[in-house]
Amino acid sequence: MAIDINALLDAEIVRTEEDSMTQSLVVTLLVDSELGDHAQEKKFRFDHVTHYSRSEIPYEGYPVILEVSEVVPEIDKTFDVDHSRKRFKIDTTSGIVVLEFERCEEIEA
Repeated sequence: MAIDINALLDAEIVRTEEDSMTQSLVVTLLVDSELGDHAQEKKFRFDHVTHYSRSEIPYEGYPVILEVSEVVPEIDKTFDVDHSRKRFKIDTTSGIVVLEFERCEEIEA
């Protein structure tokens, strides 16, 4: 699935759920609705995650996505080095998230 990166800007990250057994990550976001009346909850599942890191800075409330980039600094790992995987660098109000995964899909909220 292609992710509309621009649609994720200004979304609040309200929950992340990691499953090490299946190497998946489920992220719940609050995204402004197109009608502008209230935020809508959306969930995305990232499958076969081979890298997930967060740098954290003090911030009160839910992190807000400021920028999403597919230009990612080199990831230092010694296993499963596959440059065909998708990578995101996500700048938030509470730090930076770097994510490497095989596929992503929106799931029922």
